[in-house]
Amino acid sequence: MFEWLRRFWYGRILFLARGEHLAHFVNQVSKEGIVLYHTQKSERGMRAQIKLADFRRLRRPARRTHTRVHIVAKYGWPFVAARWWRRKGLLIGIVIIASVLTILSQLVLSISVTGNKNLIATDVIERAEKLGLRTWVYSKDLDLNGIAKSLQEQLPDAAWIGIERQGTSIQIRVSEKTRPSIPDEVGNLVASRAGIVKEIMVIDGTPLIHEGETVRAGQVLIKSPEVNNMSSAKNAPVSVARGFVRARVWYSAEGQIPLVEDKVEESGRVAKGRGIKIGSRVIMLTAEKSPFEQSREEVISQSLKLWRNWRFPVEGIRVNHIELHNVHIERTVSKARQLAEQIARAEVQKKLTQGVPIVAETVKVLSDNSGSERVRVEVETYEDLAVYANP
Repeated sequence: MFEWLRRFWYGRILFLARGEHLAHFVNQVSKEGIVLYHTQKSERGMRAQIKLADFRRLRRPARRTHTRVHIVAKYGWPFVAARWWRRKGLLIGIVIIASVLTILSQLVLSISVTGNKNLIATDVIERAEKLGLRTWVYSKDLDLNGIAKSLQEQLPDAAWIGIERQGTSIQIRVSEKTRPSIPDEVGNLVASRAGIVKEIMVIDGTPLIHEGETVRAGQVLIKSPEVNNMSSAKNAPVSVARGFVRARVWYSAEGQIPLVEDKVEESGRVAKGRGIKIGSRVIMLTAEKSPFEQSREEVISQSLKLWRNWRFPVEGIRVNHIELHNVHIERTVSKARQLAEQIARAEVQKKLTQGVPIVAETVKVLSDNSGSERVRVEVETYEDLAVYANP
């Protein structure tokens, strides 16, 4: 490897020598201290390789022995550099293009919004631009997490906002709040779930609740402006209430794990069988039947798609016989409680609104006389309840 790199760096020339005194020519070359590589004799003369630095030194031996030397090929870095030097304009153009592409790859060239149904994409992008997220800025200088948090505070109808960078593109992912279906409350801000109100901020409209009040899901929190309610025109635009209502919200879930349990589990042993399927007929070539007493089958079909929707009529079939065995489990009280807590915690996470911070968490062990441990997990969050009612 290193020898090849050395040859490439210094360069070599493949030449053809013709004459009646080739043996004398080779002797003269040796006396000059010139090294020939890969020497071959042919009907036309002698072929050999020589270092680029030694090629000019062949003149004296060639003149003395009346030998004609013709260059057949050149290779190595000196010739590549000379060829590129003659094309300086092309080389400079490649450098400029590579530099421009390197700079552009670090910029934000496009911004898109996904996941929005009721929120207007242009409005989200305009708010993001005011926070510094705009095109033709260096993406590495942007605090995407901070911008996403600020956007979520500015958009009360968004439950969660995340920003991802994919090369030169920025994608704003929006998860909107689930709105209760209340036809008579169009334009009003209603509660998405029950909670105790801690903070109210009204931008436009009339508040119908006060701090410290317990609200239920679907209850009107901020009423739309009255001036619009008195409008009798059918095609008049509906004005909407705007504001925030932050409240304490509780979520809970229970998990139950028995102390003694008999169940069927996979042992980890798998017997693989292969076969072919022709039409509706299956011919197994290996492991036609399961070698285990208890097992379940996992069938995987492997078909060859030749063109568009046309498939080869013969398919390959792979059947995995997965061994099952009966397991008798006896758990300690602490282990059962730990598993029950994990189940309850996972159920609570499913109910939580994505991106909402958890303020407090309580784990309660419930009494159970049925030979199992039951655990309840209660989580308190601080989130915005105000959403628009669906018409």
